[in-house]
Amino acid sequence: AIHIAAFAMNFVVSRYEIHGLEKKLREKEYILAPGVMDFTPASPQSVSDSYVVNAAMTFLGMLGNVNAANIDEQYKRLATFMSPELAIQFEEEAREWRETVKHENISEILRITDREVVSGENGFYKVTAIAQRERYSNAESLGHVDEVIEMNMRLVAPAKGKEWFMEITNLKRGRADGFKAKGGK
Repeated sequence: AIHIAAFAMNFVVSRYEIHGLEKKLREKEYILAPGVMDFTPASPQSVSDSYVVNAAMTFLGMLGNVNAANIDEQYKRLATFMSPELAIQFEEEAREWRETVKHENISEILRITDREVVSGENGFYKVTAIAQRERYSNAESLGHVDEVIEMNMRLVAPAKGKEWFMEITNLKRGRADGFKAKGGK
């Protein structure tokens, strides 16, 4: 009777444990990345150029396509993709510009005309983009300016809540004529 009771108890505990494992087996996780229809390899040597370009274009869109209604949200979201040091610097440097945009009802449209991505070692990438920036204040054109935007990025480990596995480590934005003058010296 004791053997039968011990066997029955062992059987019930085993069935309960198996049921729990089967339930865990049915749980699935999915990796969602914008514009990616397949799994993205995460080793520095095998990340596709298109993945880096897509991330860079997303970041540039957040940086340059702003208006009085969305600038705070755009810049806050962009800062989440920056290294902690750069995010603090960016927030500080952008504070006055954000207030100006809201006060004067400025809209800015950034159109990328050319870009170059150079991959470095250990998951580092340098992106140089040539862009045309158009600004409007209260729907009146303030003209356009050619700009060069340089961005250094690095591959980071996937983290919950991050849509890109890239982190901006350096960001520089300036007029194209100033960039050409520097390059010619």
